[in-house]
Amino acid sequence: MIEPESIGFLIAETARLQRSEFEKRIAGAGFELTPGEARALLVIGNRSGCRQNEIAEKMGVEPMTMSGYIDKLESLELVARLPDPTDRRARNVVMTPKAEPMLAEIRQLAKMLLSDMVSEMAEGEREALHSALKIVKAALVSMSASRDAE
Repeated sequence: MIEPESIGFLIAETARLQRSEFEKRIAGAGFELTPGEARALLVIGNRSGCRQNEIAEKMGVEPMTMSGYIDKLESLELVARLPDPTDRRARNVVMTPKAEPMLAEIRQLAKMLLSDMVSEMAEGEREALHSALKIVKAALVSMSASRDAE
């Protein structure tokens, strides 16, 4: 049985609560986007020019779900699908200039959420948490890479 106060449980529960709060704030912000589409735009903004399947993997969603998100973002002229110069069958997803103001607002909303999340922590505690999470993430990435190499 997983203990509710274990590190793994606390990380998973914190991530779930953060995502839920982000979705509520996106829904309340009046964007023409669902929370999933807003998250997709954030990922595309950070990784503009990568393939749809890479974006889906980064977000942890199915490729068909991502396809729907990108269809909507494309219909709003926030992203475009362009031919991949290295693979004529593939398409890369890029942001359009029209997306920049909305992306800036979404980033600000996410930044405010993070600020609210850690408002009760001292600066040293925030830095220690950040450092510890980076170490845990690196260990998980290493485990995954080792498993994939087998």
